[in-house]
Amino acid sequence: MNLKNLKNILIIASAIQTVLWVAGLVLANVTLVVLALITAIAILPVVYIHRNDITEMFQNNDEIVEDERTQLINEKSSTIALGAFIGTIIYVGLIIVSLRNVYPQFLVTGYVLLITALFGVTLSIISRTYYKMRYL
Repeated sequence: MNLKNLKNILIIASAIQTVLWVAGLVLANVTLVVLALITAIAILPVVYIHRNDITEMFQNNDEIVEDERTQLINEKSSTIALGAFIGTIIYVGLIIVSLRNVYPQFLVTGYVLLITALFGVTLSIISRTYYKMRYL
């Protein structure tokens, strides 16, 4: 399978996953959110196998997308660890909000988790900006 086909498959799978979890949240249906999570888990082995080709897949016109400074910035801001943590918080929050008809007492907890994820994204952006200014 060439990289262009793999890129298209990953984009389509990501779009399906997004539609599923948004629909699950809007319809308060935890089954759709779980299907989105299963879709994400199904994508992970493919991404792991082709992890060295990801940059090449999504770069445009053979431009250099990443250099040593960018790698240093990513290492310092702990992008992968923070992204996994924020993703987990988002999914737990979405599942709790999706269950609002069954467990209405946990609705506030779901919203707090989603706000916490927003705080995490903000923290990541601030951290990234700090290290860009420090090392550039």
